[in-house]
Amino acid sequence: MTDHRSFLRRYPYVVAFTTVLGLVLGGVAVGTAVIGDREGRAAAAERRCTADALATRWTSGTLFLDARSVDSGKSVLSVRGDEPTQTGSTMKLITASAALAALGPDRRFTTTVVAGAESDSVVLVGGGDPTLSRLPSGQDSVYPGAAHLDDLARQVRAAHPAPIEVVRVDTDLFDGPAWHPSWTESARTSGSVSNITALMVDGDRDDPTEAYSLRSTGAVTRAATSFAALLGPDVRVETTSVTPSTGARTLGTVRSATVSELVGTLLTHSDDTLAEVLARHVAIAEGAGRSFDAVQVGTTKALHEVHVPTDGLRLVDGSGLSPDNRVPAATLTTLMRAVATHRDGLEPVDRGLAIAGRTGTLDEDGRFTGAARDARGHVRGKTGTLDDMFGLTGVTDEVAGDRIAFTVFAEGTSDPATRHEIDVLAASLWRCGGLAATAPQAQGAARSERAAPSERPARSVRSSDTRPPGTRHR
Repeated sequence: MTDHRSFLRRYPYVVAFTTVLGLVLGGVAVGTAVIGDREGRAAAAERRCTADALATRWTSGTLFLDARSVDSGKSVLSVRGDEPTQTGSTMKLITASAALAALGPDRRFTTTVVAGAESDSVVLVGGGDPTLSRLPSGQDSVYPGAAHLDDLARQVRAAHPAPIEVVRVDTDLFDGPAWHPSWTESARTSGSVSNITALMVDGDRDDPTEAYSLRSTGAVTRAATSFAALLGPDVRVETTSVTPSTGARTLGTVRSATVSELVGTLLTHSDDTLAEVLARHVAIAEGAGRSFDAVQVGTTKALHEVHVPTDGLRLVDGSGLSPDNRVPAATLTTLMRAVATHRDGLEPVDRGLAIAGRTGTLDEDGRFTGAARDARGHVRGKTGTLDDMFGLTGVTDEVAGDRIAFTVFAEGTSDPATRHEIDVLAASLWRCGGLAATAPQAQGAARSERAAPSERPARSVRSSDTRPPGTRHR
């Protein structure tokens, strides 16, 4: 038998040719397998893609739909996508993004106590932190990482050992009114939102550990009274806002979690009060004002910083609780593309999105079950609900070479089953992936024989049913 080393010395070219041939054939095999797998996934996506047909047959109120490629921005489906409409809590995506742009991810809100005009008085200065908690330090409220009043009180007692007789308040950071006139009183009684003031504790909840807990009409009084009780049993409270003396000595300070962290809490739990306070801070930072009236200018200026178009926007609050807000579906989809790609510092918004069938509002009320069940874990987004509309804006996982950013609004219906129909459409957009624009019509009708989705009026059903009072705004 010939020694293999001798063979290599005598026939080196044969060995080299054999090696190269093996590498080429192996590469072809691997490449063919990759291409085949990609083509197989694309073919499977095309077989399951029904998004266009679902939009055509829509029956749950009036459909507003915009879906487009995350990578290219190319429109894949649109029905009234450019027409402004109600948003519900999908508005919180706009507010969260504006907060990151205008305030920065590391900004914190500070609550301060300064010495009063009299030696026995102190002034509690509201810094616009709705998460400040009256619970003992070490006990969590609904807001993770919240500052605590008892920490502030310990600092004040150490810095002001003399008896304190009165606590006054400075709430001038925000202007009134504290309650938007378009909000229903049921939003308060259901625990959705509080009066929007610069000084409150636990979002003014009766129960700091319960997300949906009754709110009061005296948020400032609750905060000041809770603080005064920590200073002594007979400390008096005055809730008419005062302006501390220039150069008043600081006796204590506590700070909120970062804006980045607050954005995550806002989106995951759809917190209306936190949204409104962030919108107010944005307005102040943008020089627009300190009231509800400043939200429009403040938020739109911040959106320009993240390259989101603002044409057609009417923003009267930051939570979407008002039925007077108007935003085109295409605007939210454009914003979702920026969020999905973590552009312009919007990664915290992406982290705060609910996951279909797993977390947040996309894991409630039977979301993503039945015909939408296979999309659990593959769609992330933010829901929106008002008395006569349902919505979802989100982004899908990659299928057939692309991710899809989308916004779906169904207006003019109070039927809770609409949520499922929205989920089914979102699930189909996930199955379509990059093929959504060329999806075959149901029953095999040729696409060339149909009008484009934007040219077809969706069927509108106006329901006379009303949602029961106190329905949660999600």
